[in-house]
Amino acid sequence: MNATLTNAEAALDEVQRDTRKLHSRELRETIEKYIEEQREQIKALHRMMN
Repeated sequence: MNATLTNAEAALDEVQRDTRKLHSRELRETIEKYIEEQREQIKALHRMMN
């Protein structure tokens, strides 16, 4: 499960890098907010596992 969470974090990093290339500021902000929410969920899962 830890490897899956690590892969999820890496995927979020990749999406975040790609998001920075978008021209639409609103879309970038929306995606960044979603990414941050997902990071919080991953952190919560890490805490539950430890």
